[in-house]
Amino acid sequence: MLQGFREGAGRWITIAVLGLIAISFIFWGIDFTTLGTTFAAKVNGQEVSLIDFEREVQNQQSQYQELYRAELTDELRGELRRNVLERLIRQQALLDRIRTSGYQISDDRLTASIRTIPAFQVDGEFSIDLYRSQLLNQGLSPSGFESLQREQLELLELQQGILNSSFYMPNEFRRYLEVFNQRREIAYALFEVDTLLEKIFVNEADIEAHYALNEDLYLSEESVDLQYIEVLGSAIAEEVEYSTETLEAYYEEEKYRFQTEEQRKARHILFANGDDAELEIRAQMALMRIEAGEDFLKLADELSDDVGTNNQGGDLGWLGKGALEGPFEDALFIMEVGDTQGPIKTDFGYHVIRLDDIVFGDVQPFEAAKEELAVDYQNREAEELFYSLATELADLSFAAFDELETVSTQMNLPLKEVSNFKRSENASVFSFSEPVLQAAFSREVLELGENSALVELADDHVLILRVDAHYPSVQQPYEEVRAEIEEELARVQAEAEAFERVTSLTTLLREGGEGQVFTEEQNGNWRETVWVERTTTEIPTEILAASFRLEKPRGTRIFEHVAMTNGDQALLVLSTVEAGQPESVPREQRDQRLAQVAQQTGMYEFSGYASELRETATVRIPEEIFDPAFY
Repeated sequence: MLQGFREGAGRWITIAVLGLIAISFIFWGIDFTTLGTTFAAKVNGQEVSLIDFEREVQNQQSQYQELYRAELTDELRGELRRNVLERLIRQQALLDRIRTSGYQISDDRLTASIRTIPAFQVDGEFSIDLYRSQLLNQGLSPSGFESLQREQLELLELQQGILNSSFYMPNEFRRYLEVFNQRREIAYALFEVDTLLEKIFVNEADIEAHYALNEDLYLSEESVDLQYIEVLGSAIAEEVEYSTETLEAYYEEEKYRFQTEEQRKARHILFANGDDAELEIRAQMALMRIEAGEDFLKLADELSDDVGTNNQGGDLGWLGKGALEGPFEDALFIMEVGDTQGPIKTDFGYHVIRLDDIVFGDVQPFEAAKEELAVDYQNREAEELFYSLATELADLSFAAFDELETVSTQMNLPLKEVSNFKRSENASVFSFSEPVLQAAFSREVLELGENSALVELADDHVLILRVDAHYPSVQQPYEEVRAEIEEELARVQAEAEAFERVTSLTTLLREGGEGQVFTEEQNGNWRETVWVERTTTEIPTEILAASFRLEKPRGTRIFEHVAMTNGDQALLVLSTVEAGQPESVPREQRDQRLAQVAQQTGMYEFSGYASELRETATVRIPEEIFDPAFY
């Protein structure tokens, strides 16, 4: 069955699994051997691919930048590289343990996994023709794809095995419920900084003194004026023209996409364990039982040696020509619906086959496919033109060296400008600013005045830029930052006053005083005693977290100062702790919670297992992997 998948294989799944190399690599090329190493790490003698590592680093950087819209510092880049490499090392250590343990996913299991991939299904059923057409369309190394699939399945089964083996003892789970479902009786006072700011006065002398002592804190942000030329794929697609004749010719080129081959839905019973004579006799006897009226599906479950299909009534799904070559296919494609034949000998053993259904091939006419063809044709032509223009832009700007006016004229593309582009710029200027920032503030562009290399903002969006003017960071005049300093000092004073009021209130309460009156007199908010649980939402997060962090009171109330993230100050008063009552939790919820904590425990155990393998593995990491010049 697996061999049938390999027919006509190309690159499509490899691309889907591994992703695309960065566009800059496409335009400029990269030779990793010039970086001093051909691998990112070696784990017990097995290499972690440098290309896979760099691609994963690129993916992680892109995700970070899209999420936070912030510039990646060299320190953060180094940390990201270390995290990615550590994850790949752990994965390789796990794979090494799997291999040395002798465990391997069977061909049947791998085949079954491939059959569940939605990209290869039509109306929920695996289609070998769709599988093959996708492969033929894109190209594939089948052994590479199967190897990746095996690794992922093996890692998944190892993890699942550890997760399934984790458990909670009844007394442990009871204690967990008692702790998790605790109730705590609290009260608290909250002094908000914004409320206290209204009465804060900052002396002019204090503002001037702070400015004089902290001049390095009040510098203008370095910025540049940019000139750039961009190539945008979406704009190119709209300009691609075509005629009916062009689409008809394109239809002939792509006709295979709009035709379906004949497919036959088959079941089989396989006899594979024994010598040929014995297997043939067993197959003949099975055929006789079927002809006598016994259920084919039940016999498949009882007799078939194909572990991938025997519990499914021997179902092989829809098969096209070329899926199972040789005697099996020869017999299948001369049968009528409902026919049963056998014994049929193949390399796998002896088969008894039943044909359940036939779908005859068809070709979608040009007119029906015309709209789809037009979109595809425009996209294809736009993609080719995009790469051509991007390459031309890179070549011309490299030749121009330090100016872009001539490039703009030669390519008939507008020379655009951005003024006062700062290092802290976000997506308000470019949809993806990080690569622009890296290029604009690089030594070659900023200090030497050269045109940048090709900058990729998206798969279909690239640009070349140069710095037209540079504005270094300088001391900001006192008048420009005075208001900022005044607000900063006022806030510091307000936080200090809030803290003093928390301290005074704590003393008052310890001496037996009443807290509400004092709190309100000091412009604070007093919350009367209330019972809270871990899931309570109407209590500020910091106060709720602090209330469950404190020890159980032993005779007297516990007072805890809580500094809020926004600068507000609070006093928490914890009076009583009540353990949760496991019996009060409905059985269904208890079972669900038990499954959750067992799963969580399993994840901790799996993480510990991976950490142990990592610690005991022999790992070699080339020094240049973390050299800033490397990235």
